[in-house]
Amino acid sequence: MNLLQLTKKLIGIPSFVDKKNNEKEVGEFVYNYLKKLPYLQVEKQKIESDRFNIIAKDNYPPKLLFACHLDTVEPKKGWNYNQFSATVKNSRLYGLGSCDMKGGTACTLDALQEFKDTKGLMLLFYCDEEYDFKGMKSFLQRNSFRPKLAVFPESTNEEIINGCRGIIEIYFQVTGKTGHAARPQEGRNAIDTVMETVNELRKETKKYRNSSLGAPTLNLAYLSGGLMKGFDESGKIILGDRGNNISDIAEVVLDIRTTSSKLNGSKVVNFIEESIKRKGLEMKKVILRSDFGPMYIPKTKIRTFESAIKDQLGRVDYGDITVQGYFDGEMMYKKLETPCVYFGPKGGNAHGVNEWVDIKSLKEVRGIYKNLIRRICL
Repeated sequence: MNLLQLTKKLIGIPSFVDKKNNEKEVGEFVYNYLKKLPYLQVEKQKIESDRFNIIAKDNYPPKLLFACHLDTVEPKKGWNYNQFSATVKNSRLYGLGSCDMKGGTACTLDALQEFKDTKGLMLLFYCDEEYDFKGMKSFLQRNSFRPKLAVFPESTNEEIINGCRGIIEIYFQVTGKTGHAARPQEGRNAIDTVMETVNELRKETKKYRNSSLGAPTLNLAYLSGGLMKGFDESGKIILGDRGNNISDIAEVVLDIRTTSSKLNGSKVVNFIEESIKRKGLEMKKVILRSDFGPMYIPKTKIRTFESAIKDQLGRVDYGDITVQGYFDGEMMYKKLETPCVYFGPKGGNAHGVNEWVDIKSLKEVRGIYKNLIRRICL
C-alpha cells in the first residue's frame, strides 16, 4: 500500500464521533498496521467504552514523538464529493479528514516503512481531539515520557507552527431586576450590564499581550436575555420578549484566546463577578468550560527539525502563530516540557466542505519525517 492508497484508506474509514460512530475502526486499522513493524511495541490504551489510544515505541527511551489524532469533525452538507470515498482531482485528494489530519497520519505511518530499527522513536495515535481532548488527557495522566521533540502532523501548509493561543470559555447567567421600560432607573437591566461588562473585559484582556503570540481576543459567542418567565421541561429558560419590560436575566458564553499565561479562567471570572456586582446585579451558574494556556516554543529548541525540513524543501517557513487556535500539544508541553511543534502537508477547508490535501505535499512531508527520524533515532 503506497502513500496515496494509505491516505485514501484512512479517509474511507469514518472516524467522526456521535452516538453511533467513533474512532474504533480506524484505530483498529492503525493498530494492525503498526503490529506488522517488528521494531515497535504496540499497545492500546483504553479511554472509554470501545474508544482507545494507540501507543507504539521501540526498545529505547523516547527521544522523538509523533502525535496523530484519529478523529475528525462530523460530516457536513454541501460537499461536491463523497466525504468518505477519497477523490483525486487537480493534484488534490478530497475527503473528510484529508488534511485534518489523515494526510499527516498517512505520512507518519508510511515513513515508518523506511526503517528496520530505531532508537528512541515513539508514536501516539489518540482519540477525541476534535471534541473534549479525552485521548490526550488520558495519555498524559498515565505517561511521563519526556521526548526531546514532539511533532503533530496537522496540515500546516509545510510551515512550522511553534506556538498557539490558549482558550478560556465561560458560560454564566446574570440576574437583574425587572420593571417598566419607561422608568429604566427603577430596574437593573441584565442585557445592558452584560454588554458593559464585556466591553470592560475586552479592554482589560488587551493588557495581557505577548511579544511572540500577540494580543488576546475576546468573542461574545452567545447572548440571550429578556424577562424571566420560568423554565421549560428541559430546564431551558423561558423568556418574555415584550419591549415594555426591563430584562432581568441574561445567558452568556464568552470565548477568550489568551496569549499570556498570566491571564487565566479564574482571573476572568473574578473580573466579571466584580464588575457585575458593582452594577448591582448578580452572576449565577458559572461554568468554566475551557481553561487552557498558550504555548510558545523558541526556535532555538527545534533546530534539528529545521534542518530536516531544509534538506527536503530547501527552505524553512514558519506560520503566523498570532492567529492560531488552541492545540492540545499545549497540554503535553505544560506537563512534559517537551517542545511541541505542528507541521504537515498543504491542504485546505479543514472543518468545512470539500476538505483537501495536496498529493505532492504528502510525499514531501513523508520525506521530512523520514529525515527527522534518521537524525534523532538512528
